[in-house]
Amino acid sequence: MPSLNKVLGINLRYYRYTENLSQEKYYSKYKLSIKHLANIERGKENVTLDCVERISKAINISSADLLTYDENRIISKKRIDEKVKK
Repeated sequence: MPSLNKVLGINLRYYRYTENLSQEKYYSKYKLSIKHLANIERGKENVTLDCVERISKAINISSADLLTYDENRIISKKRIDEKVKK
């Protein structure tokens, strides 16, 4: 199982993908820092539980869902970018 940082990133990418939005459109929609969340999406940021809670409230997804590993949510960046361009 990947680290919690990776799991959080996988889930953020998955929920963005389900809305068919680029990072810029998705995070600006929720008035969240694009650069910071892009790093979280890549699993390159250590985040506090407070940060996870703020993100979850902003995108209306439970903190538990953001931190739960599910292989079905793994979506490649290439796949997201292709879908967003359509």
